[in-house]
Amino acid sequence: MVKSKDMTTQCKRTGWLMLCALLPIMGWGQIPDTLTINLETALHTALSDNPVIQIADYEIRRVDYSKREAWYGLIPTVTGSGQLTTYALPSKMSMFGNVMDNPTNYMASGTLTLSLPLVAPALWKSIQMTEVQMQLAHEQARASRVNLRNEVTKAYYQILLAQDSYQALQEGYGLAKQNHQEAKQRFDLGLAAEYDYIQAEVQMQNLIPTLAQVENGIAQAKSYLKVLMGMELTIPIKVAGTLTEFESSVSLLGDSRPVSLHNNSDLIQLDIQQELLHKQLQLQRSMRLPTLAGFGRYGYSGTGTKDITINFGGMPMQIEARNEWFTDGMIVGLQLNVPIFSGFTNTLKEKKIQISARTLGIQRAYIEDNLQLQVMVAMDNMTKAVEQMEAAKKGIELAQKGYGISQERYNNDMGTMLELRSASQSLTQAKLAYNQAIADYLIAKADYEKVIGQY
Repeated sequence: MVKSKDMTTQCKRTGWLMLCALLPIMGWGQIPDTLTINLETALHTALSDNPVIQIADYEIRRVDYSKREAWYGLIPTVTGSGQLTTYALPSKMSMFGNVMDNPTNYMASGTLTLSLPLVAPALWKSIQMTEVQMQLAHEQARASRVNLRNEVTKAYYQILLAQDSYQALQEGYGLAKQNHQEAKQRFDLGLAAEYDYIQAEVQMQNLIPTLAQVENGIAQAKSYLKVLMGMELTIPIKVAGTLTEFESSVSLLGDSRPVSLHNNSDLIQLDIQQELLHKQLQLQRSMRLPTLAGFGRYGYSGTGTKDITINFGGMPMQIEARNEWFTDGMIVGLQLNVPIFSGFTNTLKEKKIQISARTLGIQRAYIEDNLQLQVMVAMDNMTKAVEQMEAAKKGIELAQKGYGISQERYNNDMGTMLELRSASQSLTQAKLAYNQAIADYLIAKADYEKVIGQY
């Protein structure tokens, strides 16, 4: 018995050890690690988990059900009805001056009707309209993806800009801190004025609020990206990459205006809506046409009687109860409906649709002009960003060279702290301008791709 108990204890220990070893693999009790996000991951997650995309997919399913509903109108419909009545109080009847009980005990009837549309122009036009509505739903879903791709891309670039700017400010803070230490040492040795020491400390302290502000901006930008990706805000993320990694993609598109907008989702949706109005006009005109339907009907009617005695002139007659009093029959035929006069309502409805079509045409031309303007603005911004990037890149080289010269002059007592502080600030501003120029180009390119409908 003791041996058996020891074996049981050993098995329990082994089981707990195995469970503890499997817990990390199964992911129980673990704190979620920081997720590393790049542009490709952000786009893939957003295009699959964002609620806007899910709503667009549900809209496609809803329109698909409407399309099936229209097609099901061509299927025969079958309806049935039945009725059973009985007397709550005894019924009386008068015959030959005599009042007697009504022999009818209950009445039953039933009808089964089948209807099949044979010639139904309005139904056919409705089916064609659902086909166009399905095209519109798919294009709206594509537009949602194009817009979301644009928002995610720009949010990602904004985070990289904030992170790179924070890094440049950190480097500027390091230079300011180094200048402060050198000024303090020279002040302690009596080789520098107190003014230089104070100005160096002021430069260092002025960067601290800016760093805190940029750090807060990074956190807010990450939260916005999480919302676009459909993630929980409590999940920590790390946005990988730097703006300099996208420097190789910076290039001018050339002066190819006006740009083709045949893939722009807004214009495609307007074209589909124009086609939808055309189908709606055809549907309204089909209301003037006759319709032909086939039908079949089976009917049954029956009554039940009870035992009664009928008195004919003093001669009583006994009637036994029967349940065989019924009639039934089946008919088939064609039903033709010809619209003759509807009070000019169809004509007015047609005119309303025609006005809507003309209004939509004017709106499309106006939107196309605005889109061409957006393309021109995006291309101009890209050109301007390239020029700024080249100037900022050259400015970094000159600022680094100038800082080295001013530092050497200050160390050899040939320069002042004001020169050194100005040189460090110029270097930081050049780095910030360089990062801003790359971000401006990438954001302008994202807007350009959105307008031309690239997806």
